[in-house]
Amino acid sequence: MILQIQKYVSISWIFIAFSSCIFAQSDEFDPTARGVDGARIMFYNVENLFDIYDDPTINDNEFTPKGSKSWSYYRYKEKLNHIAKTIIAVGGWEPPALIGLCEVENFQVLMDLISHTPLKKYGYQVVHENSKDRRGIDVAILFRPEKLTPIAHKSMNVSDESLVTRDILYASFSFQGKDTLHFFVNHWPSRYGGRVASESKRIKVAKVLKAKVDSIVSVYTSPKIIAMGDFNDEPADISVKQILGAKPPDNKNDSRQLYNLSYPDFRSHKGTLVYKEIDYTWFLYDQILVSGSLIESSGLLTKGKKSHIFSAEWLLKNDRPFRSYQGPIYRGGFSDHLPIYMDFYMKKD
Repeated sequence: MILQIQKYVSISWIFIAFSSCIFAQSDEFDPTARGVDGARIMFYNVENLFDIYDDPTINDNEFTPKGSKSWSYYRYKEKLNHIAKTIIAVGGWEPPALIGLCEVENFQVLMDLISHTPLKKYGYQVVHENSKDRRGIDVAILFRPEKLTPIAHKSMNVSDESLVTRDILYASFSFQGKDTLHFFVNHWPSRYGGRVASESKRIKVAKVLKAKVDSIVSVYTSPKIIAMGDFNDEPADISVKQILGAKPPDNKNDSRQLYNLSYPDFRSHKGTLVYKEIDYTWFLYDQILVSGSLIESSGLLTKGKKSHIFSAEWLLKNDRPFRSYQGPIYRGGFSDHLPIYMDFYMKKD
């Protein structure tokens, strides 16, 4: 009887999450299943997904029961369920095939997310490596093995004596055994100290990513590359537009060039976070970039030549992202960022 009740509650919970996303989203949102020929990927900065335990090797003291944030087991479990609800809602009738995450503390919080929330039924697997970030926050990938077959992964270190930050996570997958996808999940240095003062840090990381992209382009004729993340810069900033060379998608796309699928939202003045609560300014730091071969080629192609911001009403409060904390005050929300997503499909010959 207990198992039956739990199953009923889980199904109801998923239905509520899905129903919310239908009525809250714009006409862009397509909730239908992608089937065997397509897939949805998403990226989500989940805002400080820490467990409750003190790790003496990193600066995680505030996210412990005795820390300044009074981070309890109840709050941790609520956070996990909030993230799971968002992922399921973004998927619609079919959960995302791959999810890039940032601001996760360790492998265990990822296992808790896929094993102790309603995500358990989807069989997600984890790609994660510890980075050198002082607070211990990393990037990670969740993927559904029935959709994507892992080939290889590597943590790309971008830290040195002058910069300690998150690694870039690279992973390659096979889709239906027909196309190889190269993923890069990013969380670039913040604008702490000001945009101009911190710009050189993001440019440095951008150069590391560009070098790796170029190395793939030099080996593959029409590589399928997806770089996503919280870049802490916008599409028109130097690191993204000039160093990575990520252009707006158009009708004449080079298969070996990077294109920023977030450009249409940027031009429409849409954002994924409010940088300063007082002046209510939206920024588009969360972006998805793809190689031109995913726009115009054979095999896998993007759908609509753009990414999308998922802005269900329950992810917002006072027209801002409904975050977990406002300073030291617990708000019980989801994240200070909105998630983004894109679809791709296998072109029929």
